[in-house]
Amino acid sequence: MKIIVTTQEGLEEVCAREMANLDLQDIEILRRGVSCQGNWAQLYKCNYLLRTAVRVLVPIHEFDVNDQDEYYEAIKSINWTQYIKPDQTFAINSVITGELFTNSLFATFRAKDAIADRITEEKGSRPDVDIDNPSIVINIYVNQDKLSVALDSTGHSLHLRGYKERSYKAPLNEVFAAGIIKLAGWDGSQDFYDPMCGSGTFTTEALMMAANVPPGRLIKRFCFQNWTEYYPKIWRSIKRTAEEDIIAPKCNFYSSDLNPYATRDLRKNLQRIPFKEIVKIKEKDFLEETGQQDAILFLNPPYDKRIKIRDVKNFYRKISDALKQHWQGSTAWVISGNNQAMKSFGLKHSAKYSVDNGGIPSKLYKFELYGGSRKQKHNKAL
Repeated sequence: MKIIVTTQEGLEEVCAREMANLDLQDIEILRRGVSCQGNWAQLYKCNYLLRTAVRVLVPIHEFDVNDQDEYYEAIKSINWTQYIKPDQTFAINSVITGELFTNSLFATFRAKDAIADRITEEKGSRPDVDIDNPSIVINIYVNQDKLSVALDSTGHSLHLRGYKERSYKAPLNEVFAAGIIKLAGWDGSQDFYDPMCGSGTFTTEALMMAANVPPGRLIKRFCFQNWTEYYPKIWRSIKRTAEEDIIAPKCNFYSSDLNPYATRDLRKNLQRIPFKEIVKIKEKDFLEETGQQDAILFLNPPYDKRIKIRDVKNFYRKISDALKQHWQGSTAWVISGNNQAMKSFGLKHSAKYSVDNGGIPSKLYKFELYGGSRKQKHNKAL
């Protein structure tokens, strides 16, 4: 079957690599998504094991539509009783581009009417819509005159892992944090530092990776479990195997923040994660840290947008000074949505990626913190 995995902008290649590890076939990178061919077991695994997936869709029909009436009739022509049982509720997620609709909400209402009208004509009763906790989620995508209809096997977005009990200011999205760690190529062998931890999304995602804990482990239910075609034995086998594959991490984890409410939230969010006791948490200002060699750091300093900073350029300059003075021999990955402030960063990056952090166009920078100059480091290696 064809499967489309949606992800965040900038994480498409990372998601495709994850999918290749699940032996999915005909993988093709799209904008904010990856398509492939897979079986039922792989569909379930995409939901349970992919760290950079947002939703997992199964396309069921494609149409050419020239106006809103054709759009309605196309959706109504689908045999919806094949997908929605009489006692089930449904909801629609729609993405609309082009001139067919000027209001995406109206497109959603028209699709809802088409589905409900078809079922009413066949069964004599109108199904209910439940936008909070639907049994079945239908994805509508319109691009100019092309209409694609898919079943959403996920339900609630996969970034809602189920572990985040508390959220400090401007928390990172879980999928985004996991994608950043994977972009960095961290394999769990280096000690992991999260020195501006906030509510600890970087720390929690990294710990789950190092321990091979499935990202979907705490999610109570997926929409595919409500489908008319569902294989519970396959699903149970996947979860059992994943549980057996959990291992003890081989590195140390250090998380800190100058705000006690942030470290409190991190401790709360780690409560249901295996091996949480190995994370060393302290209340401390990063600018006062003594540093460490041969470690990897992930920093998401305030951009002076959602969280305001007095003299943000000077603040960024102090961060780079601290990295130069105290973290020689380590590697720092810094996310920022403030390009002007990054011009004050007193280090030269060795890699840069464009990413989208909660709707803020951002950059991910890699800084290799050599002792002495880059040239000296290179000559020593030779």
